[in-house]
Amino acid sequence: MADDTAYSFRQRVLSIEESSAQANTIPAQHTLKNRPSFSRDTCHQLVLAEEFIQNNICNPVSISDIADAAGINIRALQRLFRKYRGATPIQVLLNGRIAAAHEIICSRKATSVRELAAKLHFSNPGRFSKLYRKTYSVVPSEHIRLCQNEKANLRN
Repeated sequence: MADDTAYSFRQRVLSIEESSAQANTIPAQHTLKNRPSFSRDTCHQLVLAEEFIQNNICNPVSISDIADAAGINIRALQRLFRKYRGATPIQVLLNGRIAAAHEIICSRKATSVRELAAKLHFSNPGRFSKLYRKTYSVVPSEHIRLCQNEKANLRN
């Protein structure tokens, strides 16, 4: 995950957020370009926050950690993400973690849901499974099993 570029990470997270928004009938995500009030400082703070999230997908992260990395307070961070991403910073972090879980499963490096959830700092494997299923329409245990079977078939 650390080898991914910031662009590809943002594209994955935005596509997950857009699919979640469509599923929940939430209005489409706002882009930075169609916001006339978007200042250079705001852009810098948002980029710093998103880079921090990307670089800490597999680390324990709190909202105050993200706010500190962006150089703003928690409420300003929440407003910034809500206005320009249509989600909270924690939702963006969770979407990034679900995308990372999907990559790990597809690369056939996952052995169990519990282990994967722990690696990505989900305290509740059931909640992790629910979020994964909501995003990818398959439970992670089944997806792991399918990918492991593909791996075995490739060997034979």
